[in-house]
Amino acid sequence: MSTQHARALRPRTLLPGDGAACARLMRKVTQLDERLDRSLAQVIDDLLDEERLIGGLIEDHDVTGESAVVAATLSAFVASEFQRTYLAKPWPCLTNWLLRRCLDGGSDVFLDRAQQAQGNLSRGLDLVMLDYIQTPMDFTSPEGRRIMTVFFPFYLSIHRGYNLNSMIVEAGAMYEQMALSAGFRLYRELDLDAEPPSEPIPHGASSKRAVYYFQREMAADTPPSTPVSAVFTYLEPRFRFTAGEQRMLLRAIDGLTDEEIAGTLAVSRDAVKQTWRSIYDHVIQVMPDLVDRGQAAGGEGARGQEKRRRIVAYVRDNAQELRPHYLRRG
Repeated sequence: MSTQHARALRPRTLLPGDGAACARLMRKVTQLDERLDRSLAQVIDDLLDEERLIGGLIEDHDVTGESAVVAATLSAFVASEFQRTYLAKPWPCLTNWLLRRCLDGGSDVFLDRAQQAQGNLSRGLDLVMLDYIQTPMDFTSPEGRRIMTVFFPFYLSIHRGYNLNSMIVEAGAMYEQMALSAGFRLYRELDLDAEPPSEPIPHGASSKRAVYYFQREMAADTPPSTPVSAVFTYLEPRFRFTAGEQRMLLRAIDGLTDEEIAGTLAVSRDAVKQTWRSIYDHVIQVMPDLVDRGQAAGGEGARGQEKRRRIVAYVRDNAQELRPHYLRRG
């Protein structure tokens, strides 16, 4: 068996506790100031606990069951006022600046779940893509291309389903190819040699940087197959799942068993089973064709697995069902 066929890349959603894995990757590429670097894992975990951060990991698994994290992506939503202020006069090393502010107690620079729900219901959400790191960072190498092939559809699954107004990326020169191929537009180049920043930046940060941008109005003249354009398609959710149901479904999409779901949510297996029953009952009320009534009345075993498979497949293709929204059933 060749090495290539003995390994498999598996993406999954970021969970609380993934801060250390993200921090290890970020330290290889992303320049951070010393104080933030020491606390980076905890800052990320705190943001995940508060549901102010979205993202995912890609794990490389071999036939022995061993795995290693080879890629990570992190994004967050910011207030529209912050977005306008930043675009009026962009500054370098935005990811370091934002995470350092969180370290200093300012995590409210990122929207929480309730604020994200309000954005989905109103003018839309403004997103900052904080980082994308993979090993290797050479996107043209065979291994780099292998990871990117998995990353782009995974990127869509993470960011689809939100009522997006705009997206911003600020990065060094090495990200130019990836940003432009993803569909971002160059907003402004930042030459730190020609125009030194007003605040200190992390040691080793690239002096040739740029801000990339995409907003909803650009989607009309952008090929729909472009990753960034594709995430700007928004549909209202039909099911109005509760926050607890959404958290469980997100883990089910990643292939977790009920026991694993219970562990990540810190609840009992009985609580997980009860949530599944609640989901089944509600799906039947809203969309009977998705799970027929005969199956919905059934118990565990093959019938239960088929109900679950259909629902998981549906929400995987309709990510708006998994996003914060104020509509709640009675």
